Amino acid sequence: THYGMTEARAFYEQQRSLAFAEDESWFQLAVEIQANGALAGDVGIHFFDQGRQAELGMTFSPAYQHQGYAREAIQAVMALLFEQLAHHRLIAVVDTRNTGAIKLLEGLGFRREAHYRQNIFFKGEWGDEYLYALLRSEYP
Repeated sequence: THYGMTEARAFYEQQRSLAFAEDESWFQLAVEIQANGALAGDVGIHFFDQGRQAELGMTFSPAYQHQGYAREAIQAVMALLFEQLAHHRLIAVVDTRNTGAIKLLEGLGFRREAHYRQNIFFKGEWGDEYLYALLRSEYP
């Protein structure tokens, strides 16, 4: 589906009304390139379990993939959640075909805890996903 400026503005306004780290909410953080102010992508955080756990998601423009921006952004979010907000556990659910995200998560210490078979219907087909997790006690 097409995601236009009207939808983007509505999403932005909805995000502005949320309190950061509000339980059972998704909060999107923009990832901006310092050198030119370009929007490289975003990191989504789903806060749940009364602030003890969070799910991470990420979306990056193809123009900014494989350059370390996602790694830097996820590391910053991990530091925020573990060091400042004292979360116990972080999770990420990723398409089994997304080798870049899998490599990134594993490189940051996340471990694969589950393989969900044909659990998501996306773009006209059923797909598999992996669940990755990292405990604060495992955080470097």
